[in-house]
Amino acid sequence: LLYSGGLVWGLVGGGLQWAWAVFHILIVLLQAFIFMILTIVYLDMAHQAH
Repeated sequence: LLYSGGLVWGLVGGGLQWAWAVFHILIVLLQAFIFMILTIVYLDMAHQAH
């Protein structure tokens, strides 16, 4: 009984670590996308004729 309980908690911990890793990957991709868009917008603003 004790071993099976430890196994369940081990699987729960592994699942949480996997979800946390995926969350961080998505945040990194979101940051890269936002800074890419900001860079394009700022370059466009810098090259506009006034």
